[in-house]
Amino acid sequence: MPVVHDLRCESGHLLDSVVHPRDVLPPCSECGADTIISWHGRRAPGINGFGTVRTDGGTMTTMDFEKHKRTLESRNPGMRVKAEYVSARESDRRVAERQQRILDHRKARGINIDAVRDERVDALERKKERVLRDTLPSEVASKKVAEINHKIARNKATLTT
Repeated sequence: MPVVHDLRCESGHLLDSVVHPRDVLPPCSECGADTIISWHGRRAPGINGFGTVRTDGGTMTTMDFEKHKRTLESRNPGMRVKAEYVSARESDRRVAERQQRILDHRKARGINIDAVRDERVDALERKKERVLRDTLPSEVASKKVAEINHKIARNKATLTT
């Protein structure tokens, strides 16, 4: 499968070239010198099939991401898919802002946020009791209880300001 690479010649010229892994690298189009693959050029090889991309739905290879992107764009004529890098810190900031907007909206509608949170925690405690009463293998039960405890802790930590 051909891959787009940045090629650099001995004189320092950069050029893009579609190279099949079995092909010999073409000479520089400007000076005719031998070329090598430049890993620090304008286009990263990862965009064309190496590595993985983390998405909201999990991870996929960059090649699969490009196929998915083309499929989405073909199903939505005139629309373009825009992918952007978001750091973990930025993602956490966005989540916190969204949670705050939800809380503000609920307060504006007169919803008692503390009562809703307490009701969720009580429902999770009841679910945990049911899991402990059921005759499940101990490792399955302990995993479910750990998940429920995590949800309880997350609900108790929810901001109410």
